[in-house]
Amino acid sequence: MNWRKPVILSLLRVSGSSVPGELALINEIERSPDRIADLQRTRLSALLRHAWDQVPYYRDVLDTCGVVRDGRVNLDRFADIPFLTKDVIRVEGDRLRARTLPRGRKAYPNASGGSTGQPVSFWQDNRYWQTTIATRLYIFKVVGKELGERELKIWGSERDLFEGTLGWKAGVQNWLYNRRFEQCFHLPEERILRILHEIDAWRPKLLFCYRDGIDAVARYVNERGLRPYSPAAVVLGGATVYPHIAEAIERAFRAPVISAYGSREMGAVACQCLERGGHHIASHSHVVETIGSDGAQVAERDGEIVVTSLFNFALPFIRYRIGDRGRLTARSCPCGRGFPLLESLSGRMIEVLVNSRGEQVDPIYFIHLVGVVFNRGFVRKFQVVQEMDGGLTIPIVLEPGSTPESVAPNLDEVREKVRLVMGEDCRITFEFVLDIPLGPSGKHQYVVRRQSAVTAQGR
Repeated sequence: MNWRKPVILSLLRVSGSSVPGELALINEIERSPDRIADLQRTRLSALLRHAWDQVPYYRDVLDTCGVVRDGRVNLDRFADIPFLTKDVIRVEGDRLRARTLPRGRKAYPNASGGSTGQPVSFWQDNRYWQTTIATRLYIFKVVGKELGERELKIWGSERDLFEGTLGWKAGVQNWLYNRRFEQCFHLPEERILRILHEIDAWRPKLLFCYRDGIDAVARYVNERGLRPYSPAAVVLGGATVYPHIAEAIERAFRAPVISAYGSREMGAVACQCLERGGHHIASHSHVVETIGSDGAQVAERDGEIVVTSLFNFALPFIRYRIGDRGRLTARSCPCGRGFPLLESLSGRMIEVLVNSRGEQVDPIYFIHLVGVVFNRGFVRKFQVVQEMDGGLTIPIVLEPGSTPESVAPNLDEVREKVRLVMGEDCRITFEFVLDIPLGPSGKHQYVVRRQSAVTAQGR
């Protein structure tokens, strides 16, 4: 019997938390697209009115573009609001912070992880965080784990991991929630074995994992033919989940791999269900748009993702260029839930390469080409780097027993396929290295552009 769930919800209600009410509301409306859309519009109007009334920067911006006039919100003009970027946050500073917050809200500082190499500081409030918790609890329920059932978090950010585990209060809370933690920011063999032992001994209902960490554990399992305990699902966060990564993890743990999309600034934005036909957008708490290179909204094709957080009143993130690419679709998910779908996530904007004709080339093309199509058991790790002159350098870490000479014929095929999209004159250099250093945020960067993001994207 799962006695923890009613106890946790009762304690949250007594404490005044909005988590139980928000969780109940999400469950109530999950199969009604109309109710979801109405709730989103109501909450967006409240956010815009608050931003106009309490945030100096948005008082000017929303007035100028006609979204809020004399306290009246015109949602038809929403797409006229200028985009928020990290540079705007740095320049505007305190002018983006609300002068006062609604009763019961408290602000606290936070900072992005800097996966673009450009970390930024900002403010959030407790209502935003409670909504994020409710959304995550809902996501876990959808993929097979109820509140109070065992959860093992295997994470790669020391900051995220330790903030959730230090102190007696966190210890009591984690015992009550029935969750444990393992770090994967450093993975010698003894650490991998410890993680596998914890999974086998504790038998968690769900693994909530940092992409690169569990990918390394899965490779270890697959290479040695191990058969660890199989949870209901493995939920991945922290970075884009590419198909070859999901396949390796599913093979290792014999469980569905679920991609969860979010960020430190935005919280839980979207997540797959067990159908895995797209990412359900948490539109009770976010507005997600995709835009083309001209800044206009697009759908049914890849674009830059722009997100509005409906619950951070401390420093409103309105039409925030989060730095990712994806595709919105009007298609419905076979699961029957009414949340709109991000049909695909194709990686970071800074990973998009540009060929000699000035055309953008999706990073997934290279990742699949090198990591799957031509990886005949010899590539352990790789990266595609576009240099300032447009040429490509591809460092490769070989599997033990493989040599540069043995893989040379495969690399000729890679050159041929790369030049199909990058141009016949594209210089391609392979480098065999012992290791590839992690990026600024501790993640493995599959694709890197030497050009600045601002120049590359015309921002």
